[in-house]
Amino acid sequence: MLNEQLLSTETLHAALNLQKVSPNKKLGEVLIDMHAISKENLSRYVLEALDLPRAVLEDFDFDTKITSLVPAALARNLKVMPLMLHDDTLILATVGLQNMQSLELLRFTVEHPVQFVISSPKEIDQAIEANYKEFQRVQEFDIPTPELIDEQRIWRDAEQMAKQPPLVQLVNSIILDAINQRASDIHIRPSEKSFELLYRIDGSLLSIREFSNTLLPAMVSRIKILSRLNIAEHRLAQDGRIRIKDTLQSVDLRISIIPVQYGESIVIRILNKNQGLRSIDEIGFKQSDKERFIDLIKRSYGIILVTGPTGSGKSTTLYATLQEVEKDNVNVITVEDPIEYELSNTRQIQINTAINFGFPQALRHILRHDPDVIMIGEMRDVETCKIAVESALTGHLVFSTLHTNDASSTLVRLMEIGIAPYLTRSAVIGVLAQRLVRRNCPDCLGEETVSVLMRKNLSLDENEKFYRGTGCKSCRQTGFKGRLAIYELLTMDDELRAQIGAGVASDVYRKLALKNGMVSLPANGVEQARAGLVSIAEVYRACM
Repeated sequence: MLNEQLLSTETLHAALNLQKVSPNKKLGEVLIDMHAISKENLSRYVLEALDLPRAVLEDFDFDTKITSLVPAALARNLKVMPLMLHDDTLILATVGLQNMQSLELLRFTVEHPVQFVISSPKEIDQAIEANYKEFQRVQEFDIPTPELIDEQRIWRDAEQMAKQPPLVQLVNSIILDAINQRASDIHIRPSEKSFELLYRIDGSLLSIREFSNTLLPAMVSRIKILSRLNIAEHRLAQDGRIRIKDTLQSVDLRISIIPVQYGESIVIRILNKNQGLRSIDEIGFKQSDKERFIDLIKRSYGIILVTGPTGSGKSTTLYATLQEVEKDNVNVITVEDPIEYELSNTRQIQINTAINFGFPQALRHILRHDPDVIMIGEMRDVETCKIAVESALTGHLVFSTLHTNDASSTLVRLMEIGIAPYLTRSAVIGVLAQRLVRRNCPDCLGEETVSVLMRKNLSLDENEKFYRGTGCKSCRQTGFKGRLAIYELLTMDDELRAQIGAGVASDVYRKLALKNGMVSLPANGVEQARAGLVSIAEVYRACM
């Protein structure tokens, strides 16, 4: 420091004299008190005095498996950047000395010994920005923080374990990182000696990192505390929820915990109320189908059903539809379980089975509330279906969902539930069946190898070329980036209504719908594949 003229000889002598008066203070602390040197410069030059190696980060080839060991929030707070593992020791670039609390937090989080190299603040900031770019900084969420735990305790001490600050920060970092990576789900999957953290992003389940099983009771307890579940119960499945709010966004977390052979498995569904809403234009309709669908939702009465398996985007389509309907200045009331997105001009009802307030009970009250449009989260039972049909036949437009494989089988399903054929003929005006498929990453497209069986089942020419993502840094080596909907839209006409009856197979309805202009799910998927947006393998997986 003297050689670089950061301190004069006189200043150093003065500091040494002051240290004699305050022998409990270190020389560095005295220099900082004298404003002779900043804390940042002192720690940097102490590091250099310790002869630690210097790392140039500008062209360093970062490995996502290594960077994921340190959560983004922790990397930013401590100004560190993970570089590599060497003989199980994690090498970290740092700008200055870390205190003992920070060292303990790092070791607890990464579960490796740590060793430091020096780098400049600018280089570390740039490296964090480039490699944690999905984790844009957000304000701290208003998550209740009963303080947390010691990793070595066992299940009976889990509540106390869930109160140590390192675990609080770890769980909060996992949730924040998942939200900012646009994950739809967080999976915590236990095995014999460790448990794995995975995020579902754009439909793909990606492994983020592994933790020692000694941390599992503490992490499960922390999540149970946040979602107000019984932390002493480990034999039964439990469901809960956490609501996260700040000035930037509102996120609901739905918690599912089930006992498995090596502990408790957790899945956290992320419902980001700011990011999930789409408009009709963003659903992905062809222009002709968009016009047909808007024609249906502008009618004054009838039932429109959106069908597909869990996770096929049914709720997203319904909310887009409600936003379009709201433009007509009508009274819209919904019955949902749960309310996934809040709409400003819509009355939304959350059912509560604990007090026997389900879909049928809510619907009876809605009909006395002068609705024009009713949205039912799901038609699960015969009573709900009958009230929905009665509502449609008495001048209301009804939207709802069903779990069926395609549009034509929805008509059969309604009759199986208990709706008479003549009521189905009169009430249903349209069915939209859909799937979500993973979109090809545009940065790594390559020619796709399509099997003979796929070509045969999808009626493809043997020489036609298709493309898929091969995997790159931009798509985390998955080959996929984003998702899009493929669909088939069945609209009721006189010919189709005439065929509806008990014992009629769904194939009969399907053939008539195709004859009258419906494009099937596989055919719609192949159109998207021909445009290079999805792979044939993805279409085959979703539709066949």
